[in-house]
Amino acid sequence: MEEEFAQGGFLSPEEHMQEYLELFLLLQQGEEAFAAFARRCGRLEEREQKTDIFLPVLYLRECFQLNRLEYWTVMFAFCLELEEGLGLNYRKKYGSRSPGLSYVLQLLSPVFPADFAFVARFCGGKGALRDILELLPERAGGEQEGLLLRPLRLYPAAFFFLLTGELPEQSWYQLFTGEEEEEPEELLPLHEREYKRLCAYLEEEGPLRLLLRGREGCGCRTLLRRACLELCESVVFVKTERLPGIQESAFLQAVQSLRLMVRLFGVIVVLEPGERLSAARSEEDAKIRELFSRLGNSRLCLLVRTGEQAGRFAGDADVTLSLQEELTGAEKRLALDARLGQEQRRPWQETYLDNCALNMGELKKRLNRILLLAKAEGLSAADPQVWETSMRTGQEPFALGRLIRDRYQAEDLILPEECRRQLDTVIRLAKVWRGEKGLQLMFHGSSGTGKTMAASVLAGQLQLPLFKVDLAQVFDKYIGETEKHVDEIFRMARRNHYLLFFDEADALFAKRTAVRDSHDRYANVSAAYLLQRMEEYDGILILATNLRDHFDDAFVRRIRFVIKFRSPDRKVRERLWRKALEREVPVDRSVDYGALADAAELSPARICAAARVAGLLAVCGGNGAVTGDHIREALELEAGKDETVVRGF
Repeated sequence: MEEEFAQGGFLSPEEHMQEYLELFLLLQQGEEAFAAFARRCGRLEEREQKTDIFLPVLYLRECFQLNRLEYWTVMFAFCLELEEGLGLNYRKKYGSRSPGLSYVLQLLSPVFPADFAFVARFCGGKGALRDILELLPERAGGEQEGLLLRPLRLYPAAFFFLLTGELPEQSWYQLFTGEEEEEPEELLPLHEREYKRLCAYLEEEGPLRLLLRGREGCGCRTLLRRACLELCESVVFVKTERLPGIQESAFLQAVQSLRLMVRLFGVIVVLEPGERLSAARSEEDAKIRELFSRLGNSRLCLLVRTGEQAGRFAGDADVTLSLQEELTGAEKRLALDARLGQEQRRPWQETYLDNCALNMGELKKRLNRILLLAKAEGLSAADPQVWETSMRTGQEPFALGRLIRDRYQAEDLILPEECRRQLDTVIRLAKVWRGEKGLQLMFHGSSGTGKTMAASVLAGQLQLPLFKVDLAQVFDKYIGETEKHVDEIFRMARRNHYLLFFDEADALFAKRTAVRDSHDRYANVSAAYLLQRMEEYDGILILATNLRDHFDDAFVRRIRFVIKFRSPDRKVRERLWRKALEREVPVDRSVDYGALADAAELSPARICAAARVAGLLAVCGGNGAVTGDHIREALELEAGKDETVVRGF
């Protein structure tokens, strides 16, 4: 029977575990069973050598380089969780629920002698078992129990691996092995210089702390996967904001899961911090630094999205890599060729994208929207109307503001010459802006001088959606809610690549007050948080205000360009009247535009309002053309709003 038992290898992990379970039950019978135990151990090892299937326990033993006593200790803990009856003798003898390490050493020592060095390594946290076994206090009431007496448990991830040969799925990580048959989505030849450097860093033996920076959609994750596949390495992406709190026992289990991955698969650990509010961010930073400490001998990469994040962890990194924020024109053409194919490619598509500041992820989303819309409408992606409709309808709805749909051309905007030159310069700079941070602008001047219209012109020139923030929705009387709203605005803007427009921004970015009570303190905290998020935002942001002097100096110093929208002079008012009136209905030849410009010093918005009323009066009168009488009547109505003086018209 014994010879027949020794033939061939094991046919399944279950058969393998059953043999260990029987051996432990045999060992508990006492001295008379030691000889039989030794013989069966020899046959067990012979069968293990002949086994062709994957046995997770043997793989774990090899990866952790466990000696015989360590290995059998792990197997006892594993069998104990599979078969509760294995601890029956212990419970009868000692009255305790679960055996501890002390009992296991006592049980195994006659066949696998233990020395003090083994115990010292384990208790000092340096032995291999400390990454596999979880020894938790059993006693209630906070009474501490000796380490060797604590109930013997495998860490959940270790137990799951021994059971299945795989690691359990968790919401906080995503694992990719270096032996994947299916490669990630084909990469265009982007970031080639960074790719070669990344491969060189990852090929080095020993610990590594790499800081990889790139905005969402730049291809950081894909670049890492591509490099790991090239080097036949495994990589795990960890969402640190989803990890349990650092004081929770579940955090220690998460750390042990990562340490297990490093030992089993040699994984490269990639930490991805989220974009959090200040309090939550401090906790997340503590988690990251704790992982740095506990994963000391591994290869770690910290993947950050903003300059502010990079600054927080620059001192922890050995090397830093930064990916290009936006695609060049040549790279956009490569992407268009690859995604659309020859049948749907047109030269005008390149021109359409030239003014768009996009990374690869953002470009893919736009092209996917276009292709889906074309399919739904039964059209081709080569149809310009499909592109226009897709860009107009593909924006994210949001409660804290609205998209400004009106699009004005530069020729629609009539401004004083100095203001016009400054705006043209800013538009040229915005098209090629490649700064470390975003571009912040301030438009200030009296109400109705063209600030909102200028923002629309800028957005149109850059082919960016213009999002106007609703300040009434941003402010909240409850402490902390205003910061949450601001955080939501900037997250949404980054996802959709919006040009942010804060009208009447002095209410939001006003001078900070002296602290007289808790409300003042809260207002100052909100202002400081606004300043921080404005600095971190890597897009374009416009602050419009009628009250420049009300702005906090700290905000103004951080604004890149400031344009003053002055009230129109006589020459500009004449042009405004001519354009506004002739856009409505025909104008009688007798109308003197020069005299009209002299009649009242109105803003551009009020001139347009008066011209619209004059056009309606002409339609009501049935004359078909706007006359001086219509304009005079409309002008008197407009001037009556604030008792503006009307002279000689």
